[in-house]
Amino acid sequence: MTNIKIIAKVFGGCCLNAFLMEVLMARTPQSANLVTFLQFVFITLQGFISLKSTVFKPKIPLRQYFLLTSIFFITSVANNYVYALQVPSTLHMIIRSASSVASMLVSWYVKRKRPRTNAMIGSVIISIGVSLATYGGATVVDDRTGKFLHWCLGVSILLSMLIVGAFVGLQQEILYNKYGKHPEEMLFFSHSLPLPLFLGISIQLYNTVFTLTSMCWSILAMNILTQFYCTQSVHELATKETSLTVTFILTLRKFVSLLISSVFFENNLTILHIIGTVLVITGTYFYFDFFTERKQKPVNINDSRYKTKQKTI
Repeated sequence: MTNIKIIAKVFGGCCLNAFLMEVLMARTPQSANLVTFLQFVFITLQGFISLKSTVFKPKIPLRQYFLLTSIFFITSVANNYVYALQVPSTLHMIIRSASSVASMLVSWYVKRKRPRTNAMIGSVIISIGVSLATYGGATVVDDRTGKFLHWCLGVSILLSMLIVGAFVGLQQEILYNKYGKHPEEMLFFSHSLPLPLFLGISIQLYNTVFTLTSMCWSILAMNILTQFYCTQSVHELATKETSLTVTFILTLRKFVSLLISSVFFENNLTILHIIGTVLVITGTYFYFDFFTERKQKPVNINDSRYKTKQKTI
């Protein structure tokens, strides 16, 4: 029952966060970088308070964070610009659901290790799903807005950032293997160290501040709080469930957000969007060996738990 409550928190917090983000982008699409900046500031302040003195004695050397934070900053800002390039949130969510495929390709290239057969099958299914959804989105944009070139640029950025973002996960894995797992510390430094990089877009952030109405500021504040709640809930779920279960739950969460987006924002969800989403979910099943992992394992008669059960019978 406890896990069900946590899953409910993940769906509630993350779906509400995605909804608020789409509301904000519909009103002021240029505010995406300001939202990201304030989220970074909020997580930095919260991490500084929770970590306290350990901030000055990190388990992982600071120089090891520079590559990670640089890539993380680039992907965050680049994905934000997509909102202003006629790419609807529906397609945005579907494409980013293919992150497992990008991670597999990057890991295969760097580690020179062939992926599992199920992972390759899942990747192909996910790729087909994303391609169908992308094509469906292209027909909608071409007919409705006429800004097809902007849309193509936005999709290209999303696909490129999938690969770049995969290096973030790979770098995290390398640091964890070398220095041990310190997720709270990494969360803090991955958000605090890139803050000076926002100086490069400081003029844009400054101008955006004065264009937001009081209503937008209220939505932005709720977005930051729900983003923090969403992140905390996912981390809590990760301590209770396996990584494949967490990933599958998050994929389902994106599907729910997709339905909410199509209903409330009239994003013209086509049949290709639906087929693509189903294929992405099915591919995720294969990629993480969900079918294999859920099979009942044979009982070992030497298992103490089995003997205890026999005695009680």
